[in-house]
Amino acid sequence: MSSERLTRNFILLRALRWLPVGLVLPFLVLTPVARGLELDAVGAVFAVHSAVLIALEVPSGALADAVGRRRVLLAGAALTAASLGAFAVAQSVLAFMASVAALAAGRALISGALEAWYVDSLRALDPVAPLARGLSRGTAAEGIAMALGALAGGALVSIADPSDVAAGAFAGYGLAALVGAGTALVYFAAVALVVHEPPHAHALHDAGHGIARRVRKVFATARAEAAASVTVRVIFATAVAFGFAMSAVELLWQPHLADLVGSERHHGFEFGALAAGSMLAVALGAWVSPRLRRRLGVRVGYLTALGLVAVCTALLGEPGAVALFVALYLLTYLSYGLVDPMHAELLNDAVGSDARATLISGESLAAQGGALVANLSVGAIAAAEGTATAWMVAGAALALTGVLVAAPLRRSLQRAPA
Repeated sequence: MSSERLTRNFILLRALRWLPVGLVLPFLVLTPVARGLELDAVGAVFAVHSAVLIALEVPSGALADAVGRRRVLLAGAALTAASLGAFAVAQSVLAFMASVAALAAGRALISGALEAWYVDSLRALDPVAPLARGLSRGTAAEGIAMALGALAGGALVSIADPSDVAAGAFAGYGLAALVGAGTALVYFAAVALVVHEPPHAHALHDAGHGIARRVRKVFATARAEAAASVTVRVIFATAVAFGFAMSAVELLWQPHLADLVGSERHHGFEFGALAAGSMLAVALGAWVSPRLRRRLGVRVGYLTALGLVAVCTALLGEPGAVALFVALYLLTYLSYGLVDPMHAELLNDAVGSDARATLISGESLAAQGGALVANLSVGAIAAAEGTATAWMVAGAALALTGVLVAAPLRRSLQRAPA
């Protein structure tokens, strides 16, 4: 397989991975609200999502390093399909918690394994192949796929009354989630067809203790690499603040926008269109990211993009017309698209193959730690002090982190081998 074909397959899988989530993305908060949950209960539901990710991110990455990325990706795709099917019919706090817990488990299994499979496969074909191009195109593909999913989800919701619980699973938001479950099965099939590893790679041992021994070895390697690399520790610290800020945006934008536009009717298509616009903004940012990197360098470009995310987040709640909020919201996601490929490049260049999926999952774990804090606190801050204050806190936390990591990151990259 050529490196170009490998990259195309990776981009396809990145797109198919997030298309199911895109279908329900504009309504993740509105769905439980429409079925009677209060905002604090919704925060608790998504805190479960973050907690499960925190519990499983690193173990799932170590499992992928130990027994093979293909097996773990297939399991993650199956869990994603099941979780969206459950989300479609959930009506109680416990049912929503169970569905998002399964969604988180599937996400944890996929998160480190897919990128690790691509990077290691590319390096096997060409040890000096640059990573920025494939990673940035993968992020762009995710954004486009989620945008298409959000538009489709908005169209599905617009044909039914989202609050009509009596109509069952096919009412409004439930229909979008059911279609998402079907799309996740398409992703499962694509993984089965596209992802291949050498027969000897990550071979399963005959006994369970052999797998456990391999996982322990992967953990030890990952800990040693994290301890030795300032870059890895900087990326992890930044991921915490980034997860906090972006989760604050995700938790509050739907209720905030509903207040701005009025609640006299459901705005399924409008919410879907804005969510689609945010994902297209991510894709645009990812497309621009390599150019920003070439112009400013990876460190300055990365910190500049982080600063832009922080400023946009802090200003989201400023009084003004709907158009101002929409512009800032889209700029926030464009900035996210700028950050993500450079974030992934810094991490992958700092780690080796033996524990790559584990450390990628560790970075995602750090982000989910920040998300968990946001889900438990941001709703309360917004209720007590207003949405604007909650977003200002989130933006300030990310900006302060960027300032604190700037010097250590510079020293680390100066010491890194060319």
